[in-house]
Amino acid sequence: MPKKKIIKKFNYPLELVENLILDIDSYKEFLPWCTNSNIISQDNTSTLIDIKADLEIGYSFAKDIYRSHVIYDIKKKIIIVNAINGPLKTLENIWALKKISDNECEVEFIINLELKNIILNKMLSKMFDYGFEKILKSFEDRAKFLANSN
Repeated sequence: MPKKKIIKKFNYPLELVENLILDIDSYKEFLPWCTNSNIISQDNTSTLIDIKADLEIGYSFAKDIYRSHVIYDIKKKIIIVNAINGPLKTLENIWALKKISDNECEVEFIINLELKNIILNKMLSKMFDYGFEKILKSFEDRAKFLANSN
């Protein structure tokens, strides 16, 4: 089961990065292999944001949808994502956000991923680092795009 942890500095305000991660409806516009993304439900309180969302992931003719449960602890600045159903046996990822300055933040990203299909899971393990770097780069590029749009 592939696991990865990375700590990355973003040269963008924490609020921009926070909104980017929580804007799941927009993932289809920039995230590699994401062909569709929809927030199914969202409940906000003063301390938590609770989201259920579907992501359609695929390449060419092979596509599948998985539903995830996203909890954002507003005070601790931690986003926790778990798969509810779909082709993923396990999806646990954590985004821990920390403000460095008004225009910089640090993002600690931890992912633990396993597919239900054993053969595809072995293929995923071999390509995991490449895919992980590509996805992280897509978030950085999107942050740059959003910062330049304002």
